[in-house]
Amino acid sequence: MHALISQKQRFVKRVGFCALSCFLLCVPGLAALPTPQQTAEYEAADDTSRVKLLITLSKSGQHELAAELLQRYPLQGPHAPDRTLYIEGLILKAEGDLTSAAEKFRAALADDPKLTLVRADLAQTLVELQQDDSAKHHLELLVADAPTEQDAAGVRSFIDRIDERSPFKFSAFLSVAPSSNVNNGSGHSTVYSPVFGGALTIDDDSREKSGIGAAVGGSVGYTKRLGNDFLAVAAGSAEARIYNDKDFNSYTLSQSAEIRYMFERGYLGLGAVASQALDNSEFDLSYVSYGPRLSTRLNLTAHDRLTASTTYEWRDYGGSAVNDGTAWISDVAWNHAFDSSFNVTLSAGFDDVEAQSAMISYETRSAGFSTYKELPMGFTINAAGEARFTEFDALNVVAGVVREDTRLIGGLTLTKRDLNIFDFAPAVNYTYVNNTSNISLYDYDSHAVDFRLTKDF
Repeated sequence: MHALISQKQRFVKRVGFCALSCFLLCVPGLAALPTPQQTAEYEAADDTSRVKLLITLSKSGQHELAAELLQRYPLQGPHAPDRTLYIEGLILKAEGDLTSAAEKFRAALADDPKLTLVRADLAQTLVELQQDDSAKHHLELLVADAPTEQDAAGVRSFIDRIDERSPFKFSAFLSVAPSSNVNNGSGHSTVYSPVFGGALTIDDDSREKSGIGAAVGGSVGYTKRLGNDFLAVAAGSAEARIYNDKDFNSYTLSQSAEIRYMFERGYLGLGAVASQALDNSEFDLSYVSYGPRLSTRLNLTAHDRLTASTTYEWRDYGGSAVNDGTAWISDVAWNHAFDSSFNVTLSAGFDDVEAQSAMISYETRSAGFSTYKELPMGFTINAAGEARFTEFDALNVVAGVVREDTRLIGGLTLTKRDLNIFDFAPAVNYTYVNNTSNISLYDYDSHAVDFRLTKDF
């Protein structure tokens, strides 16, 4: 496949489309059907010429001839397995077996995730199968292989049309979620307090506790075009984490709504967000937040994207009035795609939380990174890391100092993207958190593992 196509040249001819059929044109120079003489010369042709001819036959209604030639004269050389899988996928697609065709394309990408043309055909096939989430995943990755921002805009425009044909989006998940520290409790048994003249015992509820549980949740989203320049977006989600010790169960809800002004290189959005938490025992609201949000996305180049948002929240903690207050949360992220199989994101943030009690009001500055890399053998790795530096506003009356925390968060997700389980791929995520504080009560670390299925494959 590496010698199959000059992929940059082909991609230029594919991404400037108004419909997906235009996105996958026949190979330039071979648009006409092969003559009998060309077919007769097939046996003597090199593998690159054979592959080009097989692609043209498969895409021009002569897939039976392509299948016969492929069987009679198997492809040779180091790239023959991937080339063969791709041609077999095209033949199956021409026969109307879209599911099997997608499996062939996935198998080729599992071996070599840099095969742009294969990914493009997979995305188009997934659209026809109405597996929009997976199709959008691959189309968004394909943007990185667009040689110009104009070509990339063509791909993004098609993604928008996929959203328009299915304005409502539903998703759900169920996963096993064991953790070594479900309550983010301290690993110490005592905390030094000069105010009280020595060491104080940390109560049992504040000590770290491990647990094995499950996470279950779902989300719904809605998008609607409002003329040529505006887009309405709304979303809601719910999640429950249930452990063997029900005291550490959590139930959360969130909602958002936004009007986006769309322009050539991105959008500017204005809307509102809200979130709630439920009490473990009574299922009454124990926490409510709400407020406006401003967001933006700017596509700098075909390979670089900048996103930013700022949110102002009012927070109500129900029975814990000292925590009530406001929060200003801002973040910015820059994503650079090296190609369709590898991208990196750098991020930064600032949180300013004001509570009724100055002792629990704080400012946090954060910096982080994440990477997405598709590997051979069908594995995808997502790695992420973040450092958060928090300083509280007032003296801690027990410890006699102003609390300062440093939290390091690392995560690694491994997905087997060529293992299709009812149109999902299995993924396992490991997360490590280490919090160090000048007050030992708040020192802790935790290890958590999450097993789930994903549509991003």
